Amino acid sequence: MGSLMESKLTARQHALVGTVLKAQTASLGRVEIPVVADLLKKSGARSALDIGCGEGAFLLRLAREARGVRFLGLDHNEMAIRDARRSLRRLALPNVELKAAFFDPAFEAVRYDAVLTRYTLQHGSDPRAFVEAVFKRLKRKGVYIAVESLDDYSDCHRPVPVWERFLAALAAIHRKIGSHEDIGKSLGGMFRQAGFRDVRVRVMLCAPSTIGWAPFCAVVRAQADLAHFLFPDLFERRLVNKLAAWLDDRAGLEAQDPYLCSAIANGTRP
Repeated sequence: MGSLMESKLTARQHALVGTVLKAQTASLGRVEIPVVADLLKKSGARSALDIGCGEGAFLLRLAREARGVRFLGLDHNEMAIRDARRSLRRLALPNVELKAAFFDPAFEAVRYDAVLTRYTLQHGSDPRAFVEAVFKRLKRKGVYIAVESLDDYSDCHRPVPVWERFLAALAAIHRKIGSHEDIGKSLGGMFRQAGFRDVRVRVMLCAPSTIGWAPFCAVVRAQADLAHFLFPDLFERRLVNKLAAWLDDRAGLEAQDPYLCSAIANGTRP
């Protein structure tokens, strides 16, 4: 069975998902983008395919950091590509193109210096087959860079019941929609089995201490709003309200320093 993100979203669902993606770029992206840009630079890539670019927030920020790379952003959601094109026109980045399409065997048989995915594998119905398909679309010495969730590693330096309830509710939703919240743990093995070499996986920490109080609160609130809208039985309004009150206590939050985790994996096609 495919996950929710592989299906066609309603306009309301799309808007909420877009808010989460933008908040993720403004928060987790602060620690992820420099790493991804550096990996592209070291690989010498001149062309890159971003599969599942969504509304484009992450891709467009990355493109400003890696201006020597020509990016093609791909997403099956036409509403997301429409929003990405609107942002692209405003930023006038000459090194980005966008296309609404599925990445499947019918997608154009072009090889790239680099392929990027961000929170894409976790929503796929067959992540292993996806990684193998990426391998085939890379040039020799091409690099695949995948950014994925590590929700099981997300925690807090002190026990906080509301934060634990938040993480548990998200895990229940992931199970219900068929996504893989901890696929970051499997990236190294999947890359190796697909034939990649020089595989590396690193853990990124997103906390008030690493990205700031406001961006951290924004991404948590956005995730909570989306979760409650989609699954009010699993993510109750009471939890949304208690979470909001906890986030508003800036001094307490910064002292507890909760964190969200992601993994960045890279591998080279020999």
